[in-house]
Amino acid sequence: MDIVTGEDGFSAPQAAGAGAVSFRLRTTSHLTGAVGLVRLRRGVSVAEFRTRLRRIFATEGRENIEATKALMASAELYGGGFTHVGTDTVFTLDLEAGRYLVLEFLDFEDDRGRNPVPGQEYIRTLTVHRPRNQAQTPPAAIVTARKVPGLGPRFDLCGNPNPNRPLRYVNHMRGQVDELVLYPIADDAVTEADIQAFFDDTTPSPPPFDVSRWLGSPPLSPGRTATLTPPLSLGRYAAVTWVTSIHDARPLSAHGQHRILTVA
Repeated sequence: MDIVTGEDGFSAPQAAGAGAVSFRLRTTSHLTGAVGLVRLRRGVSVAEFRTRLRRIFATEGRENIEATKALMASAELYGGGFTHVGTDTVFTLDLEAGRYLVLEFLDFEDDRGRNPVPGQEYIRTLTVHRPRNQAQTPPAAIVTARKVPGLGPRFDLCGNPNPNRPLRYVNHMRGQVDELVLYPIADDAVTEADIQAFFDDTTPSPPPFDVSRWLGSPPLSPGRTATLTPPLSLGRYAAVTWVTSIHDARPLSAHGQHRILTVA
């Protein structure tokens, strides 16, 4: 199923069968390209969800922690896909029957995206019905977000990422939404210590990866899984997350949740 996002419009499917549903995402603008699916909890309106999501990106510190908790209480986040102009990305989600929202996350991040007025963000309704069985290609690798005792949040890797096989992302962070963002690394000398230094630095500095070519998945609620088929090239990628901790509002990657993946 095709999803196209851009400054000139947003199109998404209106209906799908329950089970493993695959989406092909394309963006026509650098101001869009972060599309995800959410399912509102009982009694939560779309307007209330819009307000809570905007608050995430407009707050810091303790206020950001409370905003994150409020968002988690209002909706289940199923992940989705990141893409950039000139390439398509495919993601597969396991969906139960019910009503979902398909949305452009960058619309809620002020001047990072299109910066629409509140209430005009790209959100479409997807109705999922009819159970169906669909064979899936096994993933080449699984990236799992988890908290390691004594260390903190980390990305575990099982398998070897491949440009022609799916990549599965699992959020095992208890009580914490999380995302997986993949950026290509052009410099072979870059290490994970360099990535940590970038997130530790309080002064502006160039990142050791190409932020203009992001892939991966928007945030997942705890316990959720997304299967991605991003257009990866051979080489190294930085797996990071910009999601903030519900304990101190710092990015989880600043706590060490990052990893260099080699696609071969």
